[in-house]
Amino acid sequence: MRRGVIWAVGLGLVILLMWVIQPVWFSGSLRKSSDRIRSDGGIGKLDSVKGAPQALVPKKEEKAEPSTGDLETGSGRAIPGEKILRFKDRTAFEKFIALVPAEALLGRIDGLLALRVQDGPWLKGIPMAGFGSIGSNYFVEAPKVPLEVLTAGDAQYRGVGTKAMEMMGAGSVTPDWGRGVKVALLDTAIQKTEQLPGMEAGHGTAMLSLITGSSGPVQGASPGATILNFPVLGGDGVGNSFSLAEAIFKAVDQGARVINMSLGSDGDSSVVRDAVAYALSKNVVLVAAAGNEAVNRVSYPAAYDGVVSVGSVDADRQHLYFSNRGPSVSVVAPGYAVVADWPGGKMVEVSGTSASTALVSGVVAALLSKEPNLTGSKATELLRQYANDTGAAGKDDETGYGVVDLQRVLERNQRGIVDLAVAGVQFDPAGKMTVSVQNRGTETVNSPVLEIGVGGNSRKFYLGSIAPGQSMAESVQFDGLRARQDGGIAGSASVQLPRGNDQRPGNDHWSGYFKISK
Repeated sequence: MRRGVIWAVGLGLVILLMWVIQPVWFSGSLRKSSDRIRSDGGIGKLDSVKGAPQALVPKKEEKAEPSTGDLETGSGRAIPGEKILRFKDRTAFEKFIALVPAEALLGRIDGLLALRVQDGPWLKGIPMAGFGSIGSNYFVEAPKVPLEVLTAGDAQYRGVGTKAMEMMGAGSVTPDWGRGVKVALLDTAIQKTEQLPGMEAGHGTAMLSLITGSSGPVQGASPGATILNFPVLGGDGVGNSFSLAEAIFKAVDQGARVINMSLGSDGDSSVVRDAVAYALSKNVVLVAAAGNEAVNRVSYPAAYDGVVSVGSVDADRQHLYFSNRGPSVSVVAPGYAVVADWPGGKMVEVSGTSASTALVSGVVAALLSKEPNLTGSKATELLRQYANDTGAAGKDDETGYGVVDLQRVLERNQRGIVDLAVAGVQFDPAGKMTVSVQNRGTETVNSPVLEIGVGGNSRKFYLGSIAPGQSMAESVQFDGLRARQDGGIAGSASVQLPRGNDQRPGNDHWSGYFKISK
């Protein structure tokens, strides 16, 4: 009897422990009362009047399993009980529709010859080979940020706050920026009130504010743009590839010149791929989130050729470790603790590739309003060509071509601009610090001098000539063992022109301290 009581008490403690440490499925986290709530989708809110942090409690039915396992293969996490049917021609499409039970037909996209259907015995009895192909309908989600970043990210990253436009060369936004340009926002529905049906229901509102800005401190590059809202995500931040493809197709037909997709999927859907191809054929700029899974592959649709795949950096232009990497990353933008709107007149700090994507879409719309004759493909090319290199010299898997800079794009034909910058610093704790320098002006720079200091020692490098847009890098060795014993090491870098005629000297210097675990 006594043994039974002990066993029962032990079991109760185990159950209690499991309840306490149960997984957190939402991307927000309540921090100490003096801090703002960080989220990628507006999970936590900060009352902009009282400053009192609040947290929304997730409903059990709105939990969404993380979709990271199959991103590398593109096989994806499929919606149970659903299929997407594709057809070889319109005759086959129309003929098949006549065979579909009314209750099984969930959606159709005539322009893409696609059907969304409920799976079942009826489908197995039809020879699809005579009509077309059958595939899965994949989950699509607003990217989630790892919980540790939300709770302790300030120890590693510096928040952007309201400085996003300044970082992206769009510090002088006026109300007419974006005017005449339609931007399709494929997200959750735009909410004005605080009564939200789900944890992520304010995601679309937050992304909208990062495209157009607001009357408050929230900044966006295209306040004059016309927004077309396509609610492809529910209040839980979850949607599906069929609805995404349908929205892309409709957005194009309604005249959108920019399509913002602060979302992603681990499934390579043929219908989304074809919708993207359709949009590109109409010279539409598609901007999509690279994803927050910390893997070496970006999410879909960001992975498709022609889509501007956006990663995230902090206020120091440091790559956020969870921002997906890979050759498909096009550019990066501010993505840590960026101030955004939230329904009910609130504000939040959003983090992740969702926010970065919306900021880039706003910049693209501003560019198209200022240069309306640009094609979508040309605008995309300019975005990459005039990005500010960061991290490793040249295009790399973490930051692509660099941080988007609208000012450089708009000034590309203006002669006489001299601007040399310390572009990126990479640190190898084994004993090497590498510094890259980029010419962000419009004139070739001759004989600049780069000085790198680390661990109390310094070395000068004479770089020769650097053409506009070109990046170069040099490295300095240091005693890695000693640095580890000391718990870290200080570093610095500066670049100087012989005659000191750099017109934008603010980016000529860098200094920092690298912590190393003992």
